[in-house]
Amino acid sequence: MSSEEIGLVSESDSDRRKRLWLRTSFAVAVVGWLIIGSTLNTIIFNSFPLKLATPEWQLSLIAALLSSGFAFLVGAMLIALALLFNPKEQVLQKWQRTVSRLSGLFAILLVTMIPLQFFLGSRALNSQTINSFEAINNLKGVVKGINAVNSEPELRAYVASLPNPPALPAKFDAAFPVIKQRAIENITAQINAGTNNIEIQKSQGLQMFLKEAIRNTSQAILMAAAFSAIANLSGRSGNAVTKFFDGLL
Repeated sequence: MSSEEIGLVSESDSDRRKRLWLRTSFAVAVVGWLIIGSTLNTIIFNSFPLKLATPEWQLSLIAALLSSGFAFLVGAMLIALALLFNPKEQVLQKWQRTVSRLSGLFAILLVTMIPLQFFLGSRALNSQTINSFEAINNLKGVVKGINAVNSEPELRAYVASLPNPPALPAKFDAAFPVIKQRAIENITAQINAGTNNIEIQKSQGLQMFLKEAIRNTSQAILMAAAFSAIANLSGRSGNAVTKFFDGLL
């Protein structure tokens, strides 16, 4: 084989390797975009029905974003690493810059979620407590209403006027004063039990929320640090959050 043929074969092998590296780099980047897109699609569709004004829905969205943070991180890393296979490819350079900017924004979002979840958690706990107290106040109003009636027909008419009236027997098994006293005692017992349950549920709810919030805070800090590292790959000056984590790293 002549030197010219050897050169052609060598050149052909070099071209094949270049094409292989090019295809590999784009395949890795596309897989990264698919991971990000698929995860984002899952979050969006799991967010329906939208209840933007409720703190419970907002907390659920924060939890979904945090739980999906690792998938976003893997996708972003694949897109960023794809440039190593073909560092001169302009499309890959553009994709890396895009991912770097998005990573910087996501790092800011993660840090913002930390105080936001405590605010939303406080609102959710207060809302639950308010609803429970409203139910108890409604029962207290029923007691006042029963105290005001003076006969069985008045009692039946008052009970029928309630939003969710209980079914009364066609004929009571005792005199009206006895039935009236029984009703007041039963509802009073419900009020006392409800008041005790409010305190227990409030304490348990606070403990569960703090446990979840502390876990979310740790995860948000770790994810923010990782995304800050990706945000600084482009070499451009990042935001305050990414600069802070970059200084720590």
